[in-house]
Amino acid sequence: MRPDKEEKRPTPRVLAWLAGLGCRRPWWMLAATMLSCALCLWCTFSHLTYFNQRNDLHGKDKDYYRRWQAYVAEFGDDDDMVALVEGSSKQRIELALEELAAKIERQPQSFDRLFYKVDLRALRNRALLFLPAEQVRAIQEQLKPMALLLDTPVLGGIDPLFAWKSLTLSQLLNEGRRRLGNGDAGPFLRQLDAICSVASRVLDSPAAYGNPWRSILPDSAHKQDLLSEPHYFFGDGGKLAFLLVRPVKEKEGFTFAKKSIDGMRDLLRGMETSYPDLRFGLTGLPVLENDEMVASQNDSARAAWLALAGVALLYFLVYRGLRYPLMTVSTLLIGTVWALGWTTLTIGHLNILSSAFAVMLIGMGDYGVLWVTRYGEERRAGLDIAQAMRKTALHVGPSILTAATTTALAFFAAMLADLQAVAELGWIAGSGVLLCALSCFLVMPALLTLWDVRFAGNVDVVPVTSLKEYQADRRPWLPALKPHWVIVASVAVTLGLGYLATKIGYDHNLLRLQAQHLDSVQWEQKLMANTDGASWHALSYTATPEEALSLKARFEQLPGVSRVAEAASLVPRDQERKLELLADIQARLKRLPERGVVVPHAMPVPEEVLRAARNLYDAVANPLPDGRGSEMPQPDGRGSDSLANLKQTLAELIDRLEHAPPDVAGQRLKLFEECLTRDLAEDLHRLKEASTPTPIHIDDLPQCMRERFIGQNGAWLLRVFAKECLWDYGPLQEFVAQVQSVDREATGKPFTTLEGLRAMKQGFGWAGVYALMAMIVVLLLDFGKIKHMVLALLPLAMGVCATLGLMVLFGLSLNPANMIAFPLILGVGADNGVHVLHDYRSRHKGKRYCLSSSTGRGIMVAALTTILGFGTLMIAEHRGLASLGLVLTL
Repeated sequence: MRPDKEEKRPTPRVLAWLAGLGCRRPWWMLAATMLSCALCLWCTFSHLTYFNQRNDLHGKDKDYYRRWQAYVAEFGDDDDMVALVEGSSKQRIELALEELAAKIERQPQSFDRLFYKVDLRALRNRALLFLPAEQVRAIQEQLKPMALLLDTPVLGGIDPLFAWKSLTLSQLLNEGRRRLGNGDAGPFLRQLDAICSVASRVLDSPAAYGNPWRSILPDSAHKQDLLSEPHYFFGDGGKLAFLLVRPVKEKEGFTFAKKSIDGMRDLLRGMETSYPDLRFGLTGLPVLENDEMVASQNDSARAAWLALAGVALLYFLVYRGLRYPLMTVSTLLIGTVWALGWTTLTIGHLNILSSAFAVMLIGMGDYGVLWVTRYGEERRAGLDIAQAMRKTALHVGPSILTAATTTALAFFAAMLADLQAVAELGWIAGSGVLLCALSCFLVMPALLTLWDVRFAGNVDVVPVTSLKEYQADRRPWLPALKPHWVIVASVAVTLGLGYLATKIGYDHNLLRLQAQHLDSVQWEQKLMANTDGASWHALSYTATPEEALSLKARFEQLPGVSRVAEAASLVPRDQERKLELLADIQARLKRLPERGVVVPHAMPVPEEVLRAARNLYDAVANPLPDGRGSEMPQPDGRGSDSLANLKQTLAELIDRLEHAPPDVAGQRLKLFEECLTRDLAEDLHRLKEASTPTPIHIDDLPQCMRERFIGQNGAWLLRVFAKECLWDYGPLQEFVAQVQSVDREATGKPFTTLEGLRAMKQGFGWAGVYALMAMIVVLLLDFGKIKHMVLALLPLAMGVCATLGLMVLFGLSLNPANMIAFPLILGVGADNGVHVLHDYRSRHKGKRYCLSSSTGRGIMVAALTTILGFGTLMIAEHRGLASLGLVLTL
């Protein structure tokens, strides 16, 4: 196509008219531009907000987002900070937790909903209500045979401890013989086996005594559980404990909880001074998100300024002056300001992804490079300002417009992605690219006109001082390169790197994208190594506590679940029935000796004890002919084994009695019987304390438990914790699938994170496909020939293959941060081919084509500015941004 034919095409003519407008009225154009920039900046600073949480990245119409919002409406937001205390002394850690909690409670303006221990000691006097009704009835039945001991009335002249003093070893052995003969000896003889075993040890050494009555009460009445002492949240090793507290969120600002997080870190620094032997740290999803936002914001700002300075320096070196660099940077900044104003008007906010769009525009919106390069060439050729501007608009303008359109469409294609943040980024960046191009078409002519009129004059001929530059502009670009060798080498390299590109991997782990030196990241890794999902868990809730416990049982059967936390089990079921049993137990225990009173026993006669032991031994060894006593009933069906154990225990007791001196045996048996009586009385006192017949209601639970596990409308929450690390995609996907197999309406961070990861990967992938389709249409409309469209896309295809192949070669993988590079590469990578094809189509038909020096230099400078714009991201501490910068630079 000859140069003079450009004026017949509508697009170049429109662009020439726009350039002429700025050329004829430069001051009016600049005044209107400055006014529009001022309005955009005012609108931006007054109305632009920031969506600063990962939840803001998702579409509001998604099912998983709906479930999360329903949960938040019932239970409130669930973003907890995790403060950690590490040390070698468990007591010191607990002391530090208490002090830290007290400081947190004194700052309600910064911290909300503290949770660092479970203290249910107020329910200890009703511990038996937590047992099944059958087990409570069994305890009641065990007390009935003790009627002579417990129900003996206190009459005048009778020792009130008379029945307790008669509790001797020989009496117990005789009672065992009697019950064995009656066939109802199972539970009693099991207890007697323990008593005889301890008696044998005491005959050897009084120090060997141990309480044999433990089997009379349920385990929960003895073990140090939640009802007996506060339970702090320790890791598996007992060296690391953590505290959960929700930050008070800020309505304004780029980070939603920075003040609370900074306040917590100040508290922890103060704790380190008071407890130098302990280490304190802070992590949790709000902290990690805050640190990520701060790091990415700082990295983006630093990269933007460095990119702007680098681009300006590059322009200065290329053009050997300040005129063109200042103009090019000015139009780029004007386009960015317009983009901010347009974003405020159309969307009204930025999110985690779109906040870095300014850096993208610096790398992609430098269309003034080609404009000033061609304009300078035409001026040195002797054209006046108006003619040079029109010539530039006719020949470079369509190339810039096509490049900007393809880049913008690459971004606009991202709006079809199934992730709100990606769609918003596509709209903002795509609009910004077009506005940067518009700035080039309107503002650049005005700036060039004013500069030339004031400093250069209206030059109509080629100046002698510019003759060398003019000749250089007219020379071919890199004429020494041989086309055939270039093609062969390019195909070989592309095929080799394309093969490597097929081996590219994808890493979903968001924690690995953050700066690994961050304190919150290091503590999160330590938390994962010592606990099972302290901050990551699924959420499921039901209308009744019965349904919650049923769900809990099903969740605990899942192989990927480590534990299920809930409050439904703290309000016992079937309380009315159990309260009657507890009242009866209390009545039976009302005449216990005073706590701590020693019941003195008479000196036992060893011969009587020996005789009773032999009689019981004979009964066990020689059951009655009718079979009575041949088997002690056992819940597990092992009655014969229990009889054999009792027989062996009795044999040992008989042996000790036969060989012990009578006086020594008497003293030691007296001590044994007094300890035996003391321990039984103490155990019964504890049973009495745990059987207060008062019901347990929701209001009896600690406030921290009610806040975390009971909703505003009475829903009952279950927190389902995973066994494996949920930062990794495989365990996360499997855990979510398992939880949903039990409850399709379950929600929580694992669900939103998984869906976000899926949508982000698929979104950027499909955005690339849509962008490519849109670019093909634009290039076909622009060039009108398929072969020219294919030629324009060749550098793009080769660049994508080379980028993926080099990533594999360097051991890198794709991730949620650098996946955005590929829609960008489609837009930016097509520019170079477009410029070359436009240069090719404007050649003289009679000559062999060589890329013109002005176009080649413009492409080189534009490519270098793009590399500078994105390459500065590689210095980012945030590994995701650094990987994005590396991919785009490659």
